Amino acid sequence: MITKSFTLIWTSQALSDMASEMTALALPLAVLASTRSPVDAAMVATAVGIAQLVAKLPSGLIADTVNRKSLMLLCDAGRAVIALLLVLTLVTGHLSTVVAVTAAAATAVVSTLFSSAEAGVLRQSVPPERRQDALTRTVVRVNIAIAVGPPLGGLLLTLGAPIAFLVDAVSYLLSLALLSQVVYEHLPRPVEAPARAGAGPLRHTAGELTRGFGWVVRRRPLLFLVGVAAYINLLGRAVELLAAIGASDVGRHPVSAGWVLTAAGCGGIVGGVCTGWILRRFRPATVLLTVLTVWLLATPLVALGVTGLTIGAVGVIVFFLPPIGSLVFVQVSLDSPVHLQGRISAAVALLAGSIAWVGPAVTGFLISGAGGRTASIVLVAPLLLPLAALGTSPRLRAAVNTRPEPVADPVGTQKLAPAAPN
Repeated sequence: MITKSFTLIWTSQALSDMASEMTALALPLAVLASTRSPVDAAMVATAVGIAQLVAKLPSGLIADTVNRKSLMLLCDAGRAVIALLLVLTLVTGHLSTVVAVTAAAATAVVSTLFSSAEAGVLRQSVPPERRQDALTRTVVRVNIAIAVGPPLGGLLLTLGAPIAFLVDAVSYLLSLALLSQVVYEHLPRPVEAPARAGAGPLRHTAGELTRGFGWVVRRRPLLFLVGVAAYINLLGRAVELLAAIGASDVGRHPVSAGWVLTAAGCGGIVGGVCTGWILRRFRPATVLLTVLTVWLLATPLVALGVTGLTIGAVGVIVFFLPPIGSLVFVQVSLDSPVHLQGRISAAVALLAGSIAWVGPAVTGFLISGAGGRTASIVLVAPLLLPLAALGTSPRLRAAVNTRPEPVADPVGTQKLAPAAPN
């Protein structure tokens, strides 16, 4: 059964994730309406990406050091304050590019802190044998937010930009109220060996920040999965651009591009719902081989310029994203020491997203030089390497199929009040 604490976390974050996706569209559009400058609007999204990247490792260390529940509550309060300040600037007509970029970057940093803390609280909120189910439900939550948030943001903007950010602030305050009821016991970090003689504070801090990478590198099957996920993330960004350009006839029919994004959101939701069933019935290597084969065959269909075929191919492709993400994070959740969870999760997230930003740029270059169909074949070809490795190496398949036994944390999850049986 899923515990009451997990239900509270899931519900609170369903609300705030949806509002965050909503304002991710609303803030650049508000800047565009205020400044009439597409460059200024784009700077908002750039600020978010840079802030998330910079904050990732420190947030993991902070989440491993302080009380994670208290950190989550503080983050929700901070995000609510930022959203209310944006409402004030919009109402008074003082929204500027500097204000918007600063608010977007600050929210991104606080949200990154929140995510690092959430992983540890979620881990304690469910019994070890139900962590996989909890992770797949979290995937569903994220994809629902991605599918529903942006259209809702656009709708609220028609009522006035301040309304969108007021709803955002309210979502964070509701999240704070729900999270305050979560049962969580802070576990102090274990006593560790003192730093070696001659190791200064800076070197010690750097070592603490990067401990998660060392843990991941020592686990070769996990490193293989993360490497595959990293390229799939790059390819996912590329497919999105390929589909948008092809379906819209190079921008002449933007409505068709919107249908592609809707198909992606729906595919992600259905994939998230089915991920638990998939992972319970098929071995990890089988899932991985299936995903690689589907992406290899479906990606070229996106570039054929047939809108219906593009929409269907994108939906199928995105359907298989949640199982890949869950394969990675199930390993992390089951096997990582609780006092390193934040840094390990941060390391995995950084590695898995390390090359994703290259996707749109490479895709644009390939399309302009060789056309969409050739671009799709060039982009998908590297998937043949992990596919061949898995298909020809029984040792690699056995390593990928070996899952660590779930280990209970020092505090027992039996203390948590269960919700209705599931």
